[in-house]
Amino acid sequence: GYGSRPSWYLQAGCDRCRACAGLQERSWEVPTVQAMLPRFLQRVYENTPVADSARRKQSQEKCAQIQAKMRKGYQLPSDFSDEEALWGYVSAKFATRARMAGDVLEDVLTGPARCVVALGGGPAAELLSFVVLSDVRSWPRPRLIVGEFVDYWKPIAHKVGELAGAPFEYMHCDVTRGLSEEANSALAGIAAALDVVILSFVLLETGCPTVLIRDLWEASRGKLVVIALDAGQPQPRQGNPRELAGSLRTLSVFCKEIGATCTRADDRKGRAVAVVL
Repeated sequence: GYGSRPSWYLQAGCDRCRACAGLQERSWEVPTVQAMLPRFLQRVYENTPVADSARRKQSQEKCAQIQAKMRKGYQLPSDFSDEEALWGYVSAKFATRARMAGDVLEDVLTGPARCVVALGGGPAAELLSFVVLSDVRSWPRPRLIVGEFVDYWKPIAHKVGELAGAPFEYMHCDVTRGLSEEANSALAGIAAALDVVILSFVLLETGCPTVLIRDLWEASRGKLVVIALDAGQPQPRQGNPRELAGSLRTLSVFCKEIGATCTRADDRKGRAVAVVL
């Protein structure tokens, strides 16, 4: 029961705010990420460049320019300095990323975590899903951290955390470098305490490096849960799931190298969306 409801718990949104969140199905039987997103994002969008439709379109056009670079791995830190472009990304991607993470987390997690970091987590969509799942299952909330290689996402991540009633920490990291390098010094300081690492669509954008994952795995002595969410997987053929491709296939091979179990997670259509170590 929710006698004292968490701050993210809102009634199902109207058709307009559902459309803004990129969602169509209307469902509020139980509090889920899918159900809470429309009204929650309506609050996130207040007083931002995507608060009205005209500016939202402009923001999404700017976002598309960054995404074109990200798909080819050509992005630079300065590409993320435009606030309108970042909010365009939130408007275009936050709902689907949070919903996808929520589905995977619901299937994977069997107990509470103490410390969670989302690498490449940007606007903290995956951490929001972690908050909702923890509250629904009456688990204590873990320490929740966004790890990014630029600071431009920090105000957005903090706003999402504030509205969720869960302060999100923010630290600099670089998934293309090892844990011993200066770029990952903050992450190295908490590596031994980590329970869950979420890779937020960052492998495909950075050429599928595994050096940091290996270092984190060794620091945890093989007790870490790594959830790699990524895109670019082939569609099912005649209803049958197809083999992993790209970054998720690279990670599945890496699992064998370090002796870790590897489980794939599919969406409702049978398309792979993640692998879990």
